Amino acid sequence: MFHPFLPFITEELWHGMGFATDMPDNQGGKTIMNAPWPMPLDDDFKGHYGLDDCYLKIADTKYELVSQGRNLRREANISTAKKIHYILKPVNHLPAQDIEVIRLLLNAEAVEVNENYQPPKGTLAARTELGELYLPLEGLRSAEELVAEKTRVAKELEKIEAEITKVEQKLANPNFTQKVPPAVLQEHQQRHAEWQAKRAAVKAALDALS
Repeated sequence: MFHPFLPFITEELWHGMGFATDMPDNQGGKTIMNAPWPMPLDDDFKGHYGLDDCYLKIADTKYELVSQGRNLRREANISTAKKIHYILKPVNHLPAQDIEVIRLLLNAEAVEVNENYQPPKGTLAARTELGELYLPLEGLRSAEELVAEKTRVAKELEKIEAEITKVEQKLANPNFTQKVPPAVLQEHQQRHAEWQAKRAAVKAALDALS
């Protein structure tokens, strides 16, 4: 899928990973240029290798956990290059290799598994199907950085509050709610819900900084 954009790199990887010798010529044996475009796995293929939808579900839940962990990093305004420490309170047992893959995808120094973890007040957290993921902020910033971050988050919260007020004023105005098309009204209601969710996340980040 990357080949149209990175042809030299993908060609090198194709050969380096052994596809050039393992695949027939018409499927990319000599060059990735002859390889067919990737397609979803059909039932025959999945049946041959003993795959079923549960494996796709497991992959999706891991992807969701990693996405939520990256969101926590963004909420805390922590550079993606900075190695940080996560704590995972799992719903069920996770193999060590799965934890290591999650750690690599989060670019974390460690993902500690602790079934009995009790987070201090204000700890950033995300709930996923695999469990609760926490991002402790202690020791990640100097005193000056902490003050600057508090100021930034407080200003962001002010902007969000202003947006919520504007939407609420419209939704409380009968001249607006009774005259606009239903789709427009629904859009404003959705916007109101989204801003409220953002406010909750930013408040949590401000609490964590405090």
